[in-house]
Amino acid sequence: MTSHSRSWLTVSRRAKIAGIGATALLVGGFALAPAAFGDAAPAKFPAAEIHKPSPMPDRLILIPTTTPDTTQKVTWRAEATAEWAQAQILEAPRALGGVTPPAGAVRTVRASATSPVNTTLGYASTYHTVEFTDLKPGTRYTYRVGDGTNWSEWVDFTTAESSLEPFSFIYYGDAQNYIDSAVPRVFRQAFADRPEAKVIVNAGDLIDHANSEEQWGQWYKASGFIDGQVNNISVPGNHEYSGGLSTFWRPQFPYPDNGPGNPEFKQTVYHVDYQGVRFVGLDTNHQSNSTLMAAQTAWLEGVLKDNPNKWTVVTFHHPVYSTTGSRNNPNVRAQWGPLFEKYGVDLVLQGHDHSYGRGNVAANRQSTTVHNGVAYVVSNSGGKMYQLNNGQNWTGNGAEVTSTAQNVQLYQLIDVKSDQIRFEARYANGEHHDGFLIRKNDSGERTVNELRTPENTVGEQAKTNKKSVPLGGRVRVDAFGYDPGERVTVYLRNTKAEEGRNGVFVGYKNADELGRLTYSFELPPTAKANSTHNVYLTSENQKITSPVVTVTK
Repeated sequence: MTSHSRSWLTVSRRAKIAGIGATALLVGGFALAPAAFGDAAPAKFPAAEIHKPSPMPDRLILIPTTTPDTTQKVTWRAEATAEWAQAQILEAPRALGGVTPPAGAVRTVRASATSPVNTTLGYASTYHTVEFTDLKPGTRYTYRVGDGTNWSEWVDFTTAESSLEPFSFIYYGDAQNYIDSAVPRVFRQAFADRPEAKVIVNAGDLIDHANSEEQWGQWYKASGFIDGQVNNISVPGNHEYSGGLSTFWRPQFPYPDNGPGNPEFKQTVYHVDYQGVRFVGLDTNHQSNSTLMAAQTAWLEGVLKDNPNKWTVVTFHHPVYSTTGSRNNPNVRAQWGPLFEKYGVDLVLQGHDHSYGRGNVAANRQSTTVHNGVAYVVSNSGGKMYQLNNGQNWTGNGAEVTSTAQNVQLYQLIDVKSDQIRFEARYANGEHHDGFLIRKNDSGERTVNELRTPENTVGEQAKTNKKSVPLGGRVRVDAFGYDPGERVTVYLRNTKAEEGRNGVFVGYKNADELGRLTYSFELPPTAKANSTHNVYLTSENQKITSPVVTVTK
């Protein structure tokens, strides 16, 4: 019998049984109804059973230190006492299991902290922290955690390089709601797209209720094994506070204690230097407390001013420029916005508004597709969404919105290199939504370029220094959006006689390392008095023009 025949017979039999089920089956004088129609629906499995801890470790997560090239923290949950909580680590072998590591290869490290947290489900969840030290930069390691008898699986991670080297990281806005159903596909799709990511950034509101054991359990389950092998940089949102910071926060996230020094900011305000990027985490939940806000602002200026890294990424929850007009964070904008611009922060990654918005200070606009300022982003990864409301807190405060979206779940992929950062936002199904490219030279000059499309690489985008030029006079043209070193051909095109053609050849010029072009030339003899012209720039990637230039006597 073929598989097709078996399949058909199975369907046929099910159809017959369903038909008989319309009336009771008489067996031995009793009427029997099929289970699908008569039994009560299954009971919901209790959260206390789903998330109950055991001696087997779970909720493993990598936490960066101030020296991620030679040290690494990991936290986990398990029913184990401080006396027995421990981890083992070795340089990643080619095989484990039937292959025994050589003598001395495995190092055992005792937990440095054990913290029980009383939960809403009637039991305590105990978190343990271990710090691996004396590691080699850029080296892959294998570790496991447990109590000496009950162990987790072996998990791999790679230490940071000691200097700027290419790497990728992932950024999420609020997960918060539908953590057990809608959020997992976002986390897993992001990891599928960047399986070699070294860092995950969460901009607050990881969960909905600060002290919910169930929701924290759902959050860890959403990403599964991923957190155990990728460093996590998270900041608290307003939903991580309920009469104070979540009791789960510090046991789970023992971030570097290098913040302003106020006890309120311990493990919520910190910075981590990772492979050429300074990640700065801030806590906007104290923005209405003038004393705490002043302390945080002074600390922020210090870590931005004294920064040996080429790139700077800042993350916090409440946006500088909100995507909904009903929300506003004037203290954050007034105190931190100028510092971001002054010290050349590259990315500001935020949450809270359950929608997507990306933009910049309007005065930094250089061309249709390029600006040279800070890129501000608000995003959302969870199942709760808010409607956009015309973006008043951008446009009403000197900023502009470049890309928006509502009713979407997103994740962001950020690829860092020595001379550029590529940023892309994708929907939960993996489709592209938005993206841009930041280029920066060794002098700190920067351009932020839209990812190219057929539509944004044509049209009037170049600028000239004059609207009218006398016969034989000189004109300068400025343009942006090129690849570094891209060769550009410059023409002067008569708006009437040469429409649709290149025009008169003027010269060649290569774009600089940031994709900028400046070219000055003398009007050719073909440019007659009272004629009008465009400067036409053509290259491999762009065909753009300038506004009209009038030739005078």
